[in-house]
Amino acid sequence: PQGFQILDASDQVAAVKRVVKAMALDEERYPPKQAAYFISGSKEEGLRPHDIAAPDPHTAKLIEVYAAYEVQCQREGVVDFGELMLRSYELLRDNDAVRQHYRRRFRHLLIDEFQDTNRLQYAWIKLIAGLPAEGDGGAILAVGDDDQSIYAFRGARVGNMQDFVREFHVRHQIKLEQNYRSHSN
Repeated sequence: PQGFQILDASDQVAAVKRVVKAMALDEERYPPKQAAYFISGSKEEGLRPHDIAAPDPHTAKLIEVYAAYEVQCQREGVVDFGELMLRSYELLRDNDAVRQHYRRRFRHLLIDEFQDTNRLQYAWIKLIAGLPAEGDGGAILAVGDDDQSIYAFRGARVGNMQDFVREFHVRHQIKLEQNYRSHSN
């Protein structure tokens, strides 16, 4: 709906808890917080419930929780952060006119803290920027520190930095290897 609400992390866990309860699942076996992590992680990978393989019965049940959570959020008119990113990605991926509009509008992109991008965010960047191989890539500058990507903030993927260099045919890479911000004093 036009007046949708955005869930924060605690609201998301509360919503998942209602789903787990409505499905009559044991909260000890399917803790709402862990189910919320599963849902967020799936969205960060760009996956809807029908895209996820179920290697075991426990994962299959988490996929059912994810699907029920989506239905509940749609009914209540709410979205979480991962849903905002996933919907914008799907819109750009599935709608050529919208994708081309934003490629023309944003011919120059600067991405700071690139080490914190997850799989979905990197796919989103590629849709907006276009790849050189597609013949319509814009000018793009990414700033990041692969040494910081060990924190895996919001599903951050260190491989995005290597993929960026390869896929965007990076010609100039500037490495700052001297620390000017902190010293022994």
